Amino acid sequence: MRFFLLAQFFFFYFSLAAVSEKKCSRNSINLGKLIDTLLTDYDTHLLPEAEGVNVTIELHVQGVSGISEITGDFSLDVMYSEIWQDPRLSFKHLNVCATNITLKSDFRKKIWTPDTCIINSKSSSIHSSPSENTFVILYENGLVWSNFRLNVKTPCSVNLKMFPFDSLSCEIVLESYSFNTDEVRLMWHDVPITMMEKVELPDFDLIGWSTDHQRLEYPNGIWDRAKVKFTFARRYGFYLFQSYFPTSLTVISSWVGFFFDVRSVSARITLGVSSLLALTFQFGNVLRHLPRVSYIKCLDVWMIFSVIFIFCTLVELAIVCQLNRWERERQIGSKVLGHWLNQIRKTRKKETKGEEGNGGGLLRKRMQGLAQLKTDANAGSGGTTTTAIPAPNSNNTDNNKLVANNFASIEHDTYAYDKKSGFGYRVQQLVYMLCPPDRDWTITSVQVDRCSMIMFPLSFLIFNVVYWSIYFMKMDRPM
Repeated sequence: MRFFLLAQFFFFYFSLAAVSEKKCSRNSINLGKLIDTLLTDYDTHLLPEAEGVNVTIELHVQGVSGISEITGDFSLDVMYSEIWQDPRLSFKHLNVCATNITLKSDFRKKIWTPDTCIINSKSSSIHSSPSENTFVILYENGLVWSNFRLNVKTPCSVNLKMFPFDSLSCEIVLESYSFNTDEVRLMWHDVPITMMEKVELPDFDLIGWSTDHQRLEYPNGIWDRAKVKFTFARRYGFYLFQSYFPTSLTVISSWVGFFFDVRSVSARITLGVSSLLALTFQFGNVLRHLPRVSYIKCLDVWMIFSVIFIFCTLVELAIVCQLNRWERERQIGSKVLGHWLNQIRKTRKKETKGEEGNGGGLLRKRMQGLAQLKTDANAGSGGTTTTAIPAPNSNNTDNNKLVANNFASIEHDTYAYDKKSGFGYRVQQLVYMLCPPDRDWTITSVQVDRCSMIMFPLSFLIFNVVYWSIYFMKMDRPM
């Protein structure tokens, strides 16, 4: 029995010793000796394989730090990996207990590398926080996996015709800087792009990415290119609340002047000019954060039409003021003519009751003076025709009516002569040509204001329907 227990003890003891001897760790491997053995007679200038090397690449995107429309680029942090086979670095025959070993970045300088680079980068750097963020993993079959943590800035294709409903495309182009396709062939990994976290930017959303493979011909050969394109859609909520809604309210507020009295000219001018200045300030505040492009943007169309609507309110105010002035002039002319006619009636009554000689002589002198005034008016306008005015006669009613009619004609001609040289007279003559005087074409300032109360909001509504319908159909991005 004691012998049996002693045998069990020795069995477990030697089993544990064997397991501890087989346990492999980094410290149990003589890495220095292993590396020296692998690099014996190793030539960094020779390709791992004579027929060329297939290099597999992949990107792990950590995040996008920013997009600039002014400079047309974007910055992102990526973990870039490249994998290739180098049979000269196989250590399976050395009976090392590990299947792979992780080495520091200085090992890359001692072996052949495909010299891949981001050919279209504006700037790139390897993170050092605090040490250089690179590593090399060497597998027992000679597979080499090299990894870098990079900050890269590459250009973007900026087309602002649909701004602020536009999208941007930013590309990263990878290429072997030293070897053509006969020596190095770039291939994307089965999972080429891995997003390590959701990309969130204040102005943009990442809506997709795609990879591509191209071959570009240079004077000394054909090179492989691996491209990845990131597509970003602009978040337009900011511009709806900071541009579209305020400008809409500015345009609508400019219509308040239609409800003012026609005589409130200063208040209506102040309202219109203030609305125009506010709109210009809002437009300039948006444009200063954009590149100076020469084509018309979507927001430009909105702003231009908003300015036109406000400018039309000022034009409407000028028309209303002109019509109101003509109305006041007609009222004054009617009062003057009525006053003179009343004077004629009073004179006629006095002449009927009094002596014909005194009354007729007084009225005859007045009518002769008016006839002379009309003669001077015709002479000033180039005419030579004079109007014969009969003398009033208290016993002849028809003759007195003719006198009154001639008096009214002289008064009208005299008033018209004073206005012939003015702009208003020419406009009135044009209106008479377009609108025959046999119909009542009189348009008052109040009628123009009432018409504007309906036409301006209706026109702005139609513009909104057309504007949003056209640009929503042109949008090539998700809502």
